[in-house]
Amino acid sequence: MNQFEPEVQEKTLSERAYRVIREDIVSGKLAPSQKLKIDMLRQRYSLNASPLREALSRLAGDNLVEVLGQRGFAVAPIYPRDAEEIGDLRKMLEAEALARSIPRGDSAWEERLITAYHRLSRYEVGHDQGIDELAAWELRNFEFHEATVAACDSLWLLRVREQLFRQHERYRRFSRIMSVATRAIHDEHEALFEACIARNVTLAQDVIASHIQRTTDAVTSALKENGDRQD
Repeated sequence: MNQFEPEVQEKTLSERAYRVIREDIVSGKLAPSQKLKIDMLRQRYSLNASPLREALSRLAGDNLVEVLGQRGFAVAPIYPRDAEEIGDLRKMLEAEALARSIPRGDSAWEERLITAYHRLSRYEVGHDQGIDELAAWELRNFEFHEATVAACDSLWLLRVREQLFRQHERYRRFSRIMSVATRAIHDEHEALFEACIARNVTLAQDVIASHIQRTTDAVTSALKENGDRQD
């Protein structure tokens, strides 16, 4: 037996633990502020304590889990103020990335954008705008927004933008669930797509700002109605 196989297996199990716990957090299956006891997680995911603890530490670095000292771990709470701050930062980063990407986009950029848009559209024009397949929708949503800024010439801008985009995922999912009956998400993506294809930077920036703000508004309204306020 290869001497490195146990280590490889442990890393694989840790990665699996990270993925499944992260998905349950961003989807809301693990509720904000819920205690994450190792025994409960072992039964839920059929994994041992070591990869679970490693995954929880990694998720704490992603600000999705809180470390409670000697008391263990808990799902990080969500607050209206966090949604507003992350949304505002995303608006700034997306606007700058679009301004750098759209004028530089070549035919390959256009083809990638068209493909990503049509793949996303398949979910959004279906039953309930794809609300029953949020994980798959989120992947296509990520690919579409990545395609809009793919020609941006600043690697650091793209890195920070992606970090905020992923941090925003939890709020996007919550927003989609709360606003599916009142928000035409496909129309918003169509407007962004058309602005990018038309090479209209100003319009694309206006569309993305409105798009992100609607997510923020849906999240903050729902949280405030539920009384989940930050002191």
